[in-house]
Amino acid sequence: MSVNKYANLPDIDTAQDVYETEDVFPSSQVHGDSSDEEGASSNRPSTIRVRNGEGIANKEELDSSNLIGADEASKKFRRAEKRREKSRSHYAYPPSPTSSVSSVDESGKHSRPVPLSHRLRTLQAELSALELELADPSNPLLQQEKDRENVDFGWLIRGTVDVRGRLEKIKKDKEGRGKLVGVVLGENTAKTTKKEGEEKEEEEETQPNGENEAEPKVGGFQDLVEMDRRVGELEKLVGSSTSILDETSPLPPPLLTLITRVNSQLAVLTQPRHLDGISRRLKMLLSDLDRASAQQAQRRQGNAPGAGGHEDPQLVALVHRLGPMLPQIPHILTRLRTLSTLHASAGEFQGTLERVEREEMKTKEELKELESAVGTLEKSLEENRDVMKGNVEGLETRLNDLFRRFESLK
Repeated sequence: MSVNKYANLPDIDTAQDVYETEDVFPSSQVHGDSSDEEGASSNRPSTIRVRNGEGIANKEELDSSNLIGADEASKKFRRAEKRREKSRSHYAYPPSPTSSVSSVDESGKHSRPVPLSHRLRTLQAELSALELELADPSNPLLQQEKDRENVDFGWLIRGTVDVRGRLEKIKKDKEGRGKLVGVVLGENTAKTTKKEGEEKEEEEETQPNGENEAEPKVGGFQDLVEMDRRVGELEKLVGSSTSILDETSPLPPPLLTLITRVNSQLAVLTQPRHLDGISRRLKMLLSDLDRASAQQAQRRQGNAPGAGGHEDPQLVALVHRLGPMLPQIPHILTRLRTLSTLHASAGEFQGTLERVEREEMKTKEELKELESAVGTLEKSLEENRDVMKGNVEGLETRLNDLFRRFESLK
């Protein structure tokens, strides 16, 4: 009975699926945007005719006769995108008023203004490259300028130094420390710079062109004199000016090697073990010198005939060993003095520590006494509380007895 019951029902798999229908494309190719609508109108009846001629449409199948074809939809979307690109507006940035170079590139579009920090870095890079070119004596450009235009190299170097100084001022002003110093000394520096600028302008107006051209040379000579003076002071400090000059080299030894050697010697000699060894050697030397002086005094008193020509070989060897170390003895003595002052300050610090410890012990004893006094006070308060409690209880009993007597009398 089950077979007869479901015999008249349609089979599910016999129905044609909606997504399994064949797509029908137009046979004619449509060219241009103007003929899109005509092609779409001509394609619609052809698709309907083809779909009607394929077979009987099922009731469950969707009606796709009113849908647009794939090519027609792509053409419509493409045409809309073209219209959107035509109507799109581009914003152009206005040119920077501070920039000296035009901000318009070859394509006609405005480029973004360069930040001041980037411009400062580019200027510093160009200045360093220019300094390297000027410092190279084998540069052919320098010879060409010297031969053709008769350019003074001192003037070029001074110009680079001036530009570097101005860049350093700008860099310091941009940093926090320079801003702080400018805020602290802003008024005075502004006044002085204004006065100097006015004086320079007046001098430039009053002086002729020849004197203005000679100014950089005079300034260069003054800089050289100042540099020579400072180098002389440095030589006096290092000690190269007092050194003996060789016949082969008329110039004093270079300062950089002397400074590095003095620095290394100081680093070695300031170590504690070296200082201890030097102090021991000095003590031994002093004792040897005392013995030598005593022996010389005895010989002078004895009036020995051969005493003047006799020399102690140990003392001579010691003097030869001590000779190279004579320039370092003042520095060692200053270090020993600083060590003695340090030991004295350490003794004073130890005394202050002992005094602080004694004061701390006194405060501890006072705290102990205070704690004992507080303990006795607490004990006395507890005893007084007990006594007062007993008194109150006795008073209550007496009052109760009194009330009872009054009641008995009534």
